[in-house]
Amino acid sequence: MRKNSVKKRVAREEQVGVWVYVLLLTAVTILGWVLGNFDFSVGKTTLTIAIFAYPFRYFIANIITKKYGYKETFNAISYSACLLLFFAIVANILGQQEIDYVPLTGEILGYLASQVVNLVFYYYIFINTDSNKFALLATYILAMLMDNFISMLFSSRMILADSFWRTYFVTIIIEGIISVGLIFLDHKKIRTTRKIVH
Repeated sequence: MRKNSVKKRVAREEQVGVWVYVLLLTAVTILGWVLGNFDFSVGKTTLTIAIFAYPFRYFIANIITKKYGYKETFNAISYSACLLLFFAIVANILGQQEIDYVPLTGEILGYLASQVVNLVFYYYIFINTDSNKFALLATYILAMLMDNFISMLFSSRMILADSFWRTYFVTIIIEGIISVGLIFLDHKKIRTTRKIVH
C-alpha cells in the first residue's frame, strides 16, 4: 500500500513538473511570435527581435527530453503549438493584434517541423552518445535552418529575393551564437544527470 501511494505521489509530481515546462515552452514560443513584430537592422539586413528568443525554445524542449523523455517532449511541443494558435486567434478577436494567417501558418509549421527534428536528433544523441557539444550545436542549427526557412518562406509569400537569403543567413549566424552559450549549459546538465544516474 505504501509503495503504491509513493508511486502515485511521484507520478503526480512528475505530471505537475511536465506542465510547468509546457507552460514555459509555450510562453517562450508566444513571446517569439509577439517579438516578430519588432525589427532592428544589422547593416543592410532587417531582422526581428524574435531571433533572440527562438534558440531558447529548443533548449527548453531539450530539458523536457532529459527529464521526462521523448513522448512527453512531443506532447509539450504539440500543446505549445496549439496554445500559440489559440493565443493568436484570441488576440485577433480582442483586436490586440491584426493577424495575417499566412505568416502565422508558416510560424507554426516551421516551429513544429524544427522541434520534431531537434527532438529526434537530440534524443538519439542523449541516449546513444556522450553528448558531444558539436553534435548538440549541429542539432540546434539544423532545427533553426528548417524553422527559419519555412517561416520566412510563408512570410515572403514564397518569393525568394536576394534580401531573403541575406536575412536568412544573418539570422542563423546570430541564433547560432546564442545557441553556443545554451549548448554549454545543456552539456553541463547532461553530464550532471548521467553522474547521478550511474
